[in-house]
Amino acid sequence: MLKRILNVIQKDLGFKLLSLLLAVLIWYAVVNANDPVETATFTVRVAVENESYIANGKQIYHIEDAYKTVMVYVRANRNTLKRISADSISVVADLTQIVDLERDPVMVPLTASCAGVNVTNITLSRTTIPITIENIATKTFQVMVDTQDSSPGSEYEVGRLTPNPEQLVISGPESIISTIDSVVAEIDVTGMTADGTRASILRIIDKNASALSDETIEDDLTFEGNVDSVSVQVDLWRKVSDVELKVEYSGEPAYGYHVESVTSTPESITVAGSEEGLQELAARGNRITIPAEMISVDGVTEDVAATLSLSSILPDEIIPARTTADTLTVRITVLSDEVREVSVDVDDIVIRDLGENLSVSYDTANFTIRIQGPGSIIKEVKPEDIKMSLDMADLEEGDYAVPLVVELPDNVDLNAEVTINVHVKALALSDTGEQNG
Repeated sequence: MLKRILNVIQKDLGFKLLSLLLAVLIWYAVVNANDPVETATFTVRVAVENESYIANGKQIYHIEDAYKTVMVYVRANRNTLKRISADSISVVADLTQIVDLERDPVMVPLTASCAGVNVTNITLSRTTIPITIENIATKTFQVMVDTQDSSPGSEYEVGRLTPNPEQLVISGPESIISTIDSVVAEIDVTGMTADGTRASILRIIDKNASALSDETIEDDLTFEGNVDSVSVQVDLWRKVSDVELKVEYSGEPAYGYHVESVTSTPESITVAGSEEGLQELAARGNRITIPAEMISVDGVTEDVAATLSLSSILPDEIIPARTTADTLTVRITVLSDEVREVSVDVDDIVIRDLGENLSVSYDTANFTIRIQGPGSIIKEVKPEDIKMSLDMADLEEGDYAVPLVVELPDNVDLNAEVTINVHVKALALSDTGEQNG
């Protein structure tokens, strides 16, 4: 029986071995086709080990953000790669493996590993990373608050912002600390209608006005007392509109001259203030006075103009509203005693020879005419003593600058010609009425 079995096995033995080999090859090909060997790429953060090898009470190491991650290439079967993520891979920079501590920067070798994958099947985009060894620096920064583009409810402005803490003591590599310009707590006050506290996003800004990366802040900086976040107390101030601006000035013009008028642009503003500040403002009739010492007309013979900052003249606890520009322009008109300005109404202008079915409109309701003559006479001239007309002959639809024809009382002359901007339009079919003529 045994002999018969051996005969069966030995019969065509070469053919049978070849068949077995082919079967193995076919099996391998099928398996490889269903689970091929591939290479996958992962971005992995470098873990630093044995930091105490360098860091001590006076020195610290620093790694540039660009070298804090590396590309890892893993070669394995497709099914194996499916189970691997960046978190499955470890890339370590062991500071004890530094060969030359005198080099600047120091080069640290990297090693990588991944469970279930032979290290020979793992390669890195770089095999070393540079680190800088430098002194530790510490500096205290005042915390600034930025509400960015956010704004509270329509009746309020942000009045007072108080960060907590108001200062941060930051330590880190000297090369980083020396570049810090400011520490900013960014908050959102959108829609706020009551005082409250807001959490902030902390931004550390360098001298190039760029924010340090989150990686740099987390990896390289430490905060005294482990305080690395800031909350902000937001005090809202109520808004008040139509606050009048009153301009005062010091001195007197040169002999033979006088101050004809004083104007400010704008004439009134919107402000916001604390309750105490608004109460004081109300007690002054909601009027803000530009102090006389800020503008002088002493000895002048011509107009005086000044540009002021509202912030420099507003009382304590009062600020301009966001819609109010901080710039205030003041103009003091200074004229000879024989020159005077008279304000007149455009409705008093007589329109002559305007074409049928045309109408006239103006850019302003009032304007000034400057007259001259003996002081005792011109000071008595009233608007109704001045006759005005415009010659509109041959003008069609369009915009024009038309010389104003002015008739004045005896012994009074026009000091400067006046030109009026007019807009000539066709009357609508439903319009009725007569033109002045």
